[in-house]
Amino acid sequence: MVIRHDITQYKRPKRKALKVILLSLLVVILGVGIWVGAAAYNALSKVTSLSGNGNLFSVFSNNHTPLKGESDGRTNILILGMGGSNHPGGLLSDTILVMSIEWKTKKVSMISVPRDLWVPIEGHGSGKINEAHAYGQSNIKTTGGGGKLAGDTVSKVLGIPIHYFISVDFEGFKKMIDTVGGIDVTVEKDLYDPYYPADNMIDYSPFKITAGDHHLDGAMALKYARSRETTSDFDRSKRQQIVIAALKQKMLTANILANPKKLTDLLAILGDHIRTDMSPGDIKVFWDSIKDLDMANIINKVLDTSVGGPLTSSTSSGGAYIIIPKKGATNFTDLQTIAKNIFDTATTTDKTDLKIEVLNGSGKAGQGTLAADALKKLGYNITNVNNTTKTTKSIVYNCTGLTSQGEATKIAESVHAQSENKTTCGSVDIQVIIGQDALAR
Repeated sequence: MVIRHDITQYKRPKRKALKVILLSLLVVILGVGIWVGAAAYNALSKVTSLSGNGNLFSVFSNNHTPLKGESDGRTNILILGMGGSNHPGGLLSDTILVMSIEWKTKKVSMISVPRDLWVPIEGHGSGKINEAHAYGQSNIKTTGGGGKLAGDTVSKVLGIPIHYFISVDFEGFKKMIDTVGGIDVTVEKDLYDPYYPADNMIDYSPFKITAGDHHLDGAMALKYARSRETTSDFDRSKRQQIVIAALKQKMLTANILANPKKLTDLLAILGDHIRTDMSPGDIKVFWDSIKDLDMANIINKVLDTSVGGPLTSSTSSGGAYIIIPKKGATNFTDLQTIAKNIFDTATTTDKTDLKIEVLNGSGKAGQGTLAADALKKLGYNITNVNNTTKTTKSIVYNCTGLTSQGEATKIAESVHAQSENKTTCGSVDIQVIIGQDALAR
């Protein structure tokens, strides 16, 4: 007798099992999607609460809604870093950066503004620029918040519109870096700060890091970015720019979007520690615009008190340390020139094409020749070396506007002089005058 087996009785359970597995996977995927979506919705609701407009779901749209300033060719975003509620003076801006996107060239620049810069603050007289955010937060109903007042203040000082602001506190900064697995930075020189404040803001937590490549967790990255006791505010500003670029790079390479846990953790941090007046759609456009940019080639500028810089140190009427423009406490024209032309000065004329004159005003024979020889070794074209009227300070005059502004600044730094613009220098592009201060070096 032949026994026949109906093979369908074996196949059906397998198909049913497959359907169950697929359905289970779909439920899991949908569950994760809802979980992440809910976290994103909650975080964006907090982060963008100040924008007052925009649909939270626009962050998932493929539409490109232009950012403010995009139609004019440039968008400027103020980035503020501060201690937060757990720190004394936690509403004062410890970090003040202006990030700009030039849409035509897809270039990005970052200008660091020193927190001790003495400026007029609307409704509060004059004060350090880092106080603007604190003043605004204390009067949020009438000023639009600390970010708004800080943005208006920075805008007037730099002479450019501030289209958006983003603020983050120290705790959020640390947590973000830890969530992405730390960041990688190259430390240019050894750094030791025995007076770095401990978490209780009473004791000290000494910080030390050597020159070279380092992988930093959130706590170390914050110390590296904030330390200034044994360096300067301006060195610190440079380190802050490096850390921001490293964080952006790590967020792209850490595959955050493929890890729901890390993604929701990061979203929770954003919701608790970051505020902005951008809408959700603005945030998406901003991220899409910078995520593929090479941050290693970002245009960085620190407004400082160096010999060729536009600022100098001083004291307020109350005896506090402050920073003011070299041209006068209320004259911000040099800062405005830098901010407005930050992208133009990045592409200057080749140094060999510039005609440079060196004039000896030190009163000592041979000083002009020494300076000229040093500049020749740096590749500059010296067309004339001569004597001039005795002068106290060395100065470098840039006579071609934006074309040679970058090189004039470099020359000023190399000869320990200040740099200024001049209508004409005769037949040359840059005029270097060596003063009596050169004899003391």
